[in-house]
Amino acid sequence: MIINRIGRKIYKLTHPVEGEIWMLHRVAEVRSEAKEQCELEVTPQWLEAEINTYKQKGYRFVSLDTLPCRGPWVVVTFDDGYRDNYTLAYPLLKRLGVPFTIYVTTALIDNQMEAWWYPGQALGMSLGELKALATEPLCTLGAHTVDHPKLDTLTREQQRAEIEGSKRMLEEIIGREVKHFSFPHGAHNQDTLDICNELKFSTTVKSWGGPLRRGEWPNPLPRIDKQQP
Repeated sequence: MIINRIGRKIYKLTHPVEGEIWMLHRVAEVRSEAKEQCELEVTPQWLEAEINTYKQKGYRFVSLDTLPCRGPWVVVTFDDGYRDNYTLAYPLLKRLGVPFTIYVTTALIDNQMEAWWYPGQALGMSLGELKALATEPLCTLGAHTVDHPKLDTLTREQQRAEIEGSKRMLEEIIGREVKHFSFPHGAHNQDTLDICNELKFSTTVKSWGGPLRRGEWPNPLPRIDKQQP
């Protein structure tokens, strides 16, 4: 046990942190009262303060498309495709000059599917808003399945339909290749990784794992769940 701890300390010293991929979901002026929803939300004020803190530490905010690159850097990502990513996050990040990625659950576009974790609320981005983001140089759009299932509970055929279906639909909407994928709930298995490789995604990301360290380029990439206290 002691040897393992020493080994981890030596590894951290010889492999310093190069960058962080942040995982966010919603940006809300007023956060929800329910804990499971509140944990998915940050206010614009908190997000701006967090970005400025990292800038003061010398971090650069970079696009997912630029990885791997020299650090220290941060990539900002949002999962699911909520309308507030367009109405609140986008204006803030554009003003700050911060690139960002939105992983879109395609059934949430125009609220074809209800986000069951927000019952009774229509929170998805509209088709028009998505197309507007597709023209923004700071924004990268990634796939996040069609219906937001836990992929490791599905058959290989069902997984492929979810992953490829979201990729193809987004490509039809924005008119260019979709190169990045995020696992809903972070759930995946070997079939998931094989399918993503077959579909030639440049990156896939988890929902956990911490920062990236020098010399590392794992697949899938780890992220940091950025939660507002």
